[in-house]
Amino acid sequence: MGVYGGLGPMTNAVLWVEVVVFALFVGLRLYTRKYILNSVGLDDYLVLVALALQILYTAFVTVASVYGLGKLYVDVGDPLIYFTAVKYELFSQVAGIMVIGVGKAAVGVFLLRIVRSKIQIWFIWACLVITALITPFASITVIVQCIPVEKSWNPNTPGHCWLDFSKVGYTVGSWFVAADFSFAILPWFIVWDLNMKQKEKFTVACGLSLGVFAGVCGIIRTKALGGLNASEYIYDTVPMLIWSATESCVTIMCSSIPVLRPLYIRVKYGKNGKSSSSGNTSYKLPIYGNGRRRGTFSKSGLESSVDERSSTYHTTVMKNSAENASDEHILRGAAGIERTDEISISYEQFVTKG
Repeated sequence: MGVYGGLGPMTNAVLWVEVVVFALFVGLRLYTRKYILNSVGLDDYLVLVALALQILYTAFVTVASVYGLGKLYVDVGDPLIYFTAVKYELFSQVAGIMVIGVGKAAVGVFLLRIVRSKIQIWFIWACLVITALITPFASITVIVQCIPVEKSWNPNTPGHCWLDFSKVGYTVGSWFVAADFSFAILPWFIVWDLNMKQKEKFTVACGLSLGVFAGVCGIIRTKALGGLNASEYIYDTVPMLIWSATESCVTIMCSSIPVLRPLYIRVKYGKNGKSSSSGNTSYKLPIYGNGRRRGTFSKSGLESSVDERSSTYHTTVMKNSAENASDEHILRGAAGIERTDEISISYEQFVTKG
């Protein structure tokens, strides 16, 4: 067809590089959650869905570029080819809106794993519900803004358009930005009253607030929505397409970095995560009972003792290792949320008389 060119190759290069970065962070996140923290959650499945949607989004943009995305109408020449490019770009926008919405949902679900305040929980749920409602609505209206739907990408088709999608785009884009900044500010309220050193509070809060960068990308993307009403549609909407992909990628990157801390420690200090500043820290717990006892305490946080009067064997395990030192686990620990397994085995002593 000979219409590939203009801004198309540059757009494809940026988007596919971001897919690779996106996939890298998702892979590292899932590895950390499954094999180091052993705590795969709903937010991890959501980022996996977001990755699939990001690939679909980029694939549609790539197909659109084959039909002239990134070129002016006069350079494409054939109206049918031009409108085919518009069609595949609209398909990409459906996937693009969905991936942004799913990414915000993943961040919100992640925060639900660490918040304890009812007000904060209800606030996050409110954001999730609003996101869950407006994301599919915006995605659907991209295609059905005109009747018949073919008129959405080919204005020469008989019919009428009942919706100005640019208004929907600005509304949804503004909400996504608001969600980014809300989720970025919330961690500061979470750590404010926790029993942690100020330096630790600052470090953890900053790690959980990286979504502010996604918010900045969202602002730029929302400003680029002006291309939706431009006469040179497949040329003027290129910045919007690029910044949509960038916002999605940055959202997943920033939400994954706090989770990857245990992986970083393992890679830097070895499997046991031992270093001068970060190592296995075990807390010796009291063992209840009367009488004299003897026991051992291991580096793994396992304490065993035998009560010689009651003939009861107690084992208490409480481990806080560097491997589990993600920002999520740090916040849980600072909030006094720990898991303690206590095992008591009672037995009778038999005395053999000779």
